[in-house]
Amino acid sequence: MTATEERLVLMVRFAKAIPKSVPRSTELENQLAAFVRTGSLKQAKYAAYLITQMDGAQSLCAALTGDVVDNLDNRHLERRAPSFAALARFAQYAPNAFSTYSDRVSQFLVQSVLLAAPVDGSADETEDWVSREALGEVGMTKVYATKILTSWLLGLERQALTRDGVQLVLGTLRQLVRNGGAMQEGGSVHERQHLLLTAAGCMLKLAAAGPHFEKALNTVDMLSLGLVVQNPCYEVRSGFLLNKLLPALVAQRIHVRYIPAVFLVAYEPEPAVRENVRHAVEQRLALMRPTPGSPSAVEDCICRLLYVLANHPDWDDTQPLPTLELFAPYIEFYISCVCLAQNVSLLFCYAGEIKAYRSKGDAVVTHRLYILSELAQYLLREKSLAANWPVNVYPGRLTLPADIFEPLPEADKAAMPRTPFLDPEFVTRRAKMPAAGKRSRVKPAGVAKIGKRRQKPAAASKRKGKAPALSDDDEDMEVADDDDEVAEDVEMSSVAETSDED
Repeated sequence: MTATEERLVLMVRFAKAIPKSVPRSTELENQLAAFVRTGSLKQAKYAAYLITQMDGAQSLCAALTGDVVDNLDNRHLERRAPSFAALARFAQYAPNAFSTYSDRVSQFLVQSVLLAAPVDGSADETEDWVSREALGEVGMTKVYATKILTSWLLGLERQALTRDGVQLVLGTLRQLVRNGGAMQEGGSVHERQHLLLTAAGCMLKLAAAGPHFEKALNTVDMLSLGLVVQNPCYEVRSGFLLNKLLPALVAQRIHVRYIPAVFLVAYEPEPAVRENVRHAVEQRLALMRPTPGSPSAVEDCICRLLYVLANHPDWDDTQPLPTLELFAPYIEFYISCVCLAQNVSLLFCYAGEIKAYRSKGDAVVTHRLYILSELAQYLLREKSLAANWPVNVYPGRLTLPADIFEPLPEADKAAMPRTPFLDPEFVTRRAKMPAAGKRSRVKPAGVAKIGKRRQKPAAASKRKGKAPALSDDDEDMEVADDDDEVAEDVEMSSVAETSDED
């Protein structure tokens, strides 16, 4: 980062701390406008944000936005990525200036940038991961096109949102997340990695932006975001989990339905990542309660976790015993983070209560849930016996999340089979195993390719559970891009570190 960029970062931090506090002068306006028009990528986006934080600079925002839009389709422009980065700031922080061009820009970004013919990426497969700047102009413009679309929605007042606009942006983000960062077949692996990480982060931003966006994100979106935690690329899964998902959950910016995703790290090969999750669960999430005395957010989410597992792509109904052995470690990891003598009875009753409900609209998932219900109860009882904890009847009244469960009709309750759903062979095998060997060491097929990072960063902390220090391009996630995440994205090296400072 150059000295000029460092000074701009300091100004951005000041402007974030005190909105609309950037002093306005002709000289400063000219300097910042020059950065937007001719500066580097970082100079352009920081300068664009600072201009939006000046009182009375609306005309300059409109003029600069117009300049950028007029050159959007100029494929010979040498600095398309900086222009796109600046436009993302104007879209979010100067919505009045951007609104004139919003329909034209959004259609262009989807049809001509994100859906453009992919560049052959066969030559860049030697590295598992490259920085964003190494993607080249095409890759970076696609990343910033995704950010512009999201920033456009975030900058609009709720009453100004249109159904078509929301559908266009959400549809694009969904396609990127569900298809591993690809809008179509082919292209660079590195480009897809960055697009997946960007799109997943953008969906979390929308989820945190208000209940109107949270309601627009459906259950499939929640399940798709959870699978990003198991991406084969370490930088993608750790970047999403440690820099986006966990901070948003700890700060209570997003709904508790995203908590189960953090327990999908059960097969994560990097111990530091699992320890970050454990620390955040024990020190932060376990303390979040809707009302005093009610179950905590992580206690309440055991049913959501079983629902996520029932919808996991690695579940194989044709191989019940191997499937149980592969999915047990997820529940075991949850138990190791959450279960205590004080709440084991609550968790046991929550797991059992599932059989009084059914999954909304899917009989196959319902059957899997009943299997997982008994599996969870078996593992909880196993834990209680090992720790000499009593499992009692929970005295309170429990209800399951209405967005994914519905009560079972009385006729269906009466017709419930009396035979166990849990394969007896699993219980027999488990009983014969020594305590130290009960945890499966086999990875499910879908996460078998999860890889460790290539090397330990030079600045990695020796503190147990601390995530690796952010690289220079990670620091760019983003000073002026995340409205309330400056400290987390620029300086935060781990959730554990933030927790210890409180």
